Amino acid sequence: MSIIGYKSLDNNFTNMYGTTYEFNKKYILNGKLEWRINGFHFCKYPEDTLRYIESFNSPFKIVKVLASGEIVLYEDEYFGYYNMFASSEMTLLNELPREELLKIIIESKNQFRAMRLIKSIKLNDSEINEILKNYPYLINDINYYQYDKKDTYKKLFLKK
Repeated sequence: MSIIGYKSLDNNFTNMYGTTYEFNKKYILNGKLEWRINGFHFCKYPEDTLRYIESFNSPFKIVKVLASGEIVLYEDEYFGYYNMFASSEMTLLNELPREELLKIIIESKNQFRAMRLIKSIKLNDSEINEILKNYPYLINDINYYQYDKKDTYKKLFLKK
């Protein structure tokens, strides 16, 4: 069995544990596959990978991967993250350009995926405009996360 997915890495193609990856090289796990303990982790949706790397103010890469061998699924229902996997074998196929990431989010027509992106990376003005064109109701989230307007969701107490 094999699955195409995505993995986030820092600008040097290094994961949060210090492992540096190369493209078109097959990585094979040593030991038993266990979620969060041992395995090559990846997500079905590219924006979900940003949960695992400092991405808001730091340079990052998202890469498309081919996972094979034994594959386990993990879903964090509490935080609303689904389709996260670990595999015993992984090959990095190519880097996902930022423009392609935005295109995937826009074409998904899924506001929750757009929200994850808004929360995870610093968007430029044209990216913000593109998101608002497709998801105008996310303006408060843009103001809160992108423009640091923390009073956006402040409760207003009315005097009687």
